Amino acid sequence: MKKIFGFWNLMFLVASSLFIVSCGTDEDPISSKGPTVTETHTFDASADQDASTAIEVTVKGVKGDADLKSLTVKEDGVNLDATRFTVDGAAASSSAILLLGADKQGFSKTFAITAPQTSGTYKYEFVLADDNAKTNTVSLEVKVKAASTITSEKMYNYLGPLAGGLDLITGKAVVKGSDANNEWATAHIRDNGNDVVGDTYPWKGEFIPWRGSIVRSVSASSWNATFSPKQIVALFDGGTTDLASVKMKVGDVYAVKNNTNYFLIRVKEVVDDNNANQNDDYSSFEIKQ
Repeated sequence: MKKIFGFWNLMFLVASSLFIVSCGTDEDPISSKGPTVTETHTFDASADQDASTAIEVTVKGVKGDADLKSLTVKEDGVNLDATRFTVDGAAASSSAILLLGADKQGFSKTFAITAPQTSGTYKYEFVLADDNAKTNTVSLEVKVKAASTITSEKMYNYLGPLAGGLDLITGKAVVKGSDANNEWATAHIRDNGNDVVGDTYPWKGEFIPWRGSIVRSVSASSWNATFSPKQIVALFDGGTTDLASVKMKVGDVYAVKNNTNYFLIRVKEVVDDNNANQNDDYSSFEIKQ
């Protein structure tokens, strides 16, 4: 009888031990909490941003259970060229930024990213990684608008039979028209005729501002460095002299303002007919707006 009682006591102790073990904690010794990254920006992401100008994004990183390791910047899924952005005003050495010191515990950094030179919608991603190889990504889309470029029609000697004005919005040549009070009605610039009005030769090879336009000379090198409407405005504002007439030379560049419209124009052709019996001289332009 004592043996039986002892057997059941033993079984009770074993069962109790198993129950205690099974009710223990299920804590994973390896943490599953990763980092968190967020962004804020002051520009209107629903509006077009100017090509080749800086957009600013402030990125904040918060650690999980492991220290922060790196932050990588991407554009449309590809690591962004380090020459295209700065971090807190300093040049970046890589698209993948190694986090050191206090930044491993958390950070706030301001990125100034130079927008692309062509129009489109671009996706920017900031990928935060920690020492446990866990990552978190925040992204935003930016719409970029570049200046459009057109080649104008020929603007002829205004004293001749052909169109002597130029519409800089469309690039179309503008005829004089029959309304003496509204000649070259849609033109922004107009040819300046001959040295002596009424004569057919020699042609001045000039144009003049028309219908309220203001023309200013800018550096010829600015043409290839200008990608956005904002840059055109800055070029115009940087000019100091309003020109009453412009002697045209192929390759010369001018900024033009008419009401709220701004243009950058480059002289493409200047052709003198060298004929004392005609007024078929003409010029043409490349136009950015």
